[in-house]
Parts: sequence; structure tokens; C-alpha cells
Amino acid sequence: MASCDLPSWLTKDYMQIRLKAFHKDPQLSVRKLWSNAATGKGENYVGVVTRIHAEFELTGGAVEQRTYLLKEGCPDDTPQASVFAEYGVYTREMDIYEFILPRMQQLLREVGIEDKLHAEAVCIDREHGIMLLEDLALLKYKNADRVKQLDLPHTQLTLQMLAKFHASSLILRQQHPELFAQGFNISFFSRGPKGYSKLFTTLFKGLMRYVKTQPKLSAGYYDKLERLLANLMEYAARVFDVTDEDFQVLTHGDCWTTNIMFQYDARGQPITVLPIDFQFSTLTSPVVDLHYFFSTSLQEEVRARETELVQYYYYALKRALQQFNYEGKVPSLLQLQLQFERRRFLCVIIGLVFQPLMIYTGNESPDFCKLYLDTPEAISFQDSIYESDRAQRIVEQLLPFFDAKGLLDEQ
Repeated sequence: MASCDLPSWLTKDYMQIRLKAFHKDPQLSVRKLWSNAATGKGENYVGVVTRIHAEFELTGGAVEQRTYLLKEGCPDDTPQASVFAEYGVYTREMDIYEFILPRMQQLLREVGIEDKLHAEAVCIDREHGIMLLEDLALLKYKNADRVKQLDLPHTQLTLQMLAKFHASSLILRQQHPELFAQGFNISFFSRGPKGYSKLFTTLFKGLMRYVKTQPKLSAGYYDKLERLLANLMEYAARVFDVTDEDFQVLTHGDCWTTNIMFQYDARGQPITVLPIDFQFSTLTSPVVDLHYFFSTSLQEEVRARETELVQYYYYALKRALQQFNYEGKVPSLLQLQLQFERRRFLCVIIGLVFQPLMIYTGNESPDFCKLYLDTPEAISFQDSIYESDRAQRIVEQLLPFFDAKGLLDEQ
């Protein structure tokens, strides 16, 4: 990645104060500081990620060079800035890294679960609107291929992680409900904010344009999709609706290949996994994370085993809750499977719209504004999402499946 300028306030003195506290070394002295972009164009719509390089001297004279990730919101002059402000994504992620993840990690360790749960925060600086996080690349974590998607071992490892994440959030909310009192009821599909409504309906129209060009699909599905468009966001919002009696956890909210990182053994097999990017974490049913993950990130033959995967997740969740000696109500496997089925509408949008976008390899520039505008350039990009054989196969497979489930009909 190309080098980039540091913010004027991010000086050696600024870093030195924070690194002294993070590394618990009062004599730590920063000698050099430089940076480069951590993500490329189109790789992160929600913010700007910069890799900070620091060379520092420790007590005793040893010199180390490490990298850290600086996360900040999109500049105010970018099209998406107002959208993300409407959803409170930056404040929410800061709250999660500062108040929630460390406590969830501690709860897990107290019951003997030593697995690392998250990247540690060097500092949360609300004055400058940034988070400085440890760089997981130094621990040899990396993303799996978003286009190839995940095989069964990657999938099972991720489900184990989600089970521990959900279980520890449930226990934390029992102990400290005040931590979840504000900001955790807003999802992509919430009824109040409008930014993502425009995005999803625009992308759904792109799907409809593609279906209309395919005689075998158009005859059976175009009219249904056209009628569905008016209720698209309301039906998706219902997926997230819960009552006080429902089994609720803190979901990741955006769990797909790019937002999870794996460590591998010498044979190239995944051995540990960590979630990243918590801008859309929401209090709702845990099956929301399962649907989102299954619909965006799994290879076809793995996704075909979804009923078994829900079972696999369920037993991992149950084991984690047993380790916590949780005495509250836990749904049975049948109840969770039924809950999974009742909230399946999420897959209509995520599977038919987000998944083709997430595996996109075309030549069009994936600027955020092209996801929701109706300019010729934006429409050209939206249409290009369905040009690949892979995206077309996804649509051809999912439409009859969703239709047979009744998900394309009025609900």
C-alpha cells in the first residue's frame, strides 16, 4: 500500500503516551513514526484504515518496530459520511471496543476459555474520532478469499467463534445491562434511518433489471420481485424484531469473509479466527448472524448443509453457556431451527444482492455512491454485478428456492 500522511495531531508524543500505557512500559520512547494505507479503494466503505508504523525503545534499551491500525470515520465530504452518521456506526464501534469486548473477553477467561476474542485497542480517542488497534497481521491473522468463499473447516471455526461471542454477550448483558442501553437496536434494516433503504432498494432494482433480461427467470419471478420491492425493507426489518421473551444476544451484524480473520497452521489449515469491524452489532436473535454469514461467505456445497450447521452452532452455544453456568432460558435445537426458518427473509436481500456484490471481480470502480445512485455510471456498475457466471448461477439457484419458501410473496 502507498504511504500516506499522518494527521497533524498524531505525533510521536501522542503515540508515546498511548504506547507506554498499552505496553505497560513507562520508559518506552518512540523514535520514528510513519504510515501507509491499510486498505485499497473500495475495500472499506465504512471508514478509513491506516497502518501506523512505530519504532520505539523499551526499558533496557531494546528497540522494536510494530504496526497498529488507525480506524477513523469517512471524511465529511464523502457521500457515505451522512449515511453512516445516521446509523451511529462510529460511536457504536468505539463503545464496543472500549466497554464491551474487553469485558466479554474477561468473562470467557474466567470460565477457562482462553481464545482471543478481538483485536486489542491501544486507545479509543473520541476527541479525534479514532480507534488505534493492534495489527492482527503481526499475529499472522489474515482474511480468507472472499471470492472463493469458505470451506467446512473455516465455517465450523467461525461458528464456534460466534457461539462464544454470543454467549459471552448474553452473560455480560445480564451483569451490566446499562452497557447495552443505547445504540444497539439499529441495523442495516432499521425502520428509522433511511440511508441503507436507498442502497438496498437501488441494488434490488439492479437484480430486477438482470432478471428481466433472462426469459427463463423473468416469466416466473420478475413480477413477484417488482411487487416485493415496496415492502423489501419492512420485511427485512421484521427479521430483527424481538420481544423481551426472545433469546437475544449481541450479534456481530456484518459477519462475512472480509470481517473475519484466520490464523493457519503449517499445513494451511485454519486454527483460530477473530471477528473485526463491529459497526453494525445489534441486539437481536443469534440466527441473524447465521443467515448473514451463510448467505455471504460459504461455498455452495457447504451452504447446502445449513441445517447441520445450525445444529453445529447450537451445540457450541450450549457448551459455552454451560461453562458460564447460565441458568436462563435457552431455546431447544428445534426452537432455534424454527427461529432460523422464521427469519429467512434476510437471505432474499443478502443472498441475491449482497453476495453477488461481495464476490464481485469486475472492472468497474466500486465507489460507494454507485451502490445507491441512478446515474448512468452507477447503473452500469450495478448491472455489472450480475455479469459473472457465478453471480448468475447464484440468482438462478436462489430464486426458485426462495419462491418455494413463499419469501417472494406478500407477507
